[in-house]
Amino acid sequence: MSRKKLFFDMDGVLVDFKSGIDRLSEEEKCEYGDNLDNVPGIFSRMDPIPGAIEAVHRLSEYYDVYILSTAPWNNPTAWNDKIDWLKRHFGDLFKKRVMLTHCKNLCDGDYLVDDNPKNGASEFPGEWIHFGSEIFPNWESVTNYLISITLFHELEEGSINRRAIDYGMVEKTIKVLDSYMKVLEARYDEEGSNELYKEILQLTQLTNKWLIASGEVNESEYYID
Repeated sequence: MSRKKLFFDMDGVLVDFKSGIDRLSEEEKCEYGDNLDNVPGIFSRMDPIPGAIEAVHRLSEYYDVYILSTAPWNNPTAWNDKIDWLKRHFGDLFKKRVMLTHCKNLCDGDYLVDDNPKNGASEFPGEWIHFGSEIFPNWESVTNYLISITLFHELEEGSINRRAIDYGMVEKTIKVLDSYMKVLEARYDEEGSNELYKEILQLTQLTNKWLIASGEVNESEYYID
């Protein structure tokens, strides 16, 4: 079975945009005002988001990973700067696996980690992992969630791959899934769509498997098959 495709946005997800702004001169800030992303070379001055480099390398063991980002239209150096930044921090991991577009919804994949719904991210055909949200506030929560899903991709219904489980992350993953369930239920109460109902059922099945893995007794009304 082929691995799922996982896309990463850059700014605000892998890259700390503010760190680049902090390195601008006062003259550059005055010249570009509210358009600091158009400063030539700004994207080469940025630091990684804490935990991003380690998380991406770990997730690359489970997924086919790609970059799906946007570059400012009026900053021609940004396109090269982003490629150089990826080479500096990831080597050849993303060689010929980079897509820079303002229409992320046109890219076919399974998961997208992005901090912003703009540029088609919220309409991504797979699942949008909203980085920085209440459910996925940091890389630890994102990594635990995405790895928890992959553990069941190639398994028979109801079984669990105990060789692949890192039991140190089981409890954290259950908490993430529980929080996500509460958000989905609140949205379902407001919208009542069939799509949300199906997503709740899928999350129920996944959480049940993690409860089994943890050895917990299933007493929650959320997790009844």
